Amino acid sequence: MLSSRFLYRPSTMPATVAELIHRHKVVVFSWVHCPYCSRAKEILKSLAKDIQVYECDQMDNGEELRAQILQAYNHDTVPAIFINGEFIGGCSDLQAIQKSGELAAKLA
Repeated sequence: MLSSRFLYRPSTMPATVAELIHRHKVVVFSWVHCPYCSRAKEILKSLAKDIQVYECDQMDNGEELRAQILQAYNHDTVPAIFINGEFIGGCSDLQAIQKSGELAAKLA
């Protein structure tokens, strides 16, 4: 039996990054063992209820998703964080808006 993460080949993938980022209030494209990703997920999970994490290194189409992020947002590292469909950036960008108070406003 195949896991759902293996059902689609990149060429037949039903959702693009542009579609995925609008399905949840918070969307994070991540790697499982990345310390920056872990920190960002920790921050967001403590503040947001509607969060979806895509572990790109565990997905057959993970590299395609990352390529879409690079092309659309010129961001080539993980995590790639979106709130309300808006690209936030990576972990340091998230920490900066948390410190400024802007994160709480975006999540309200």
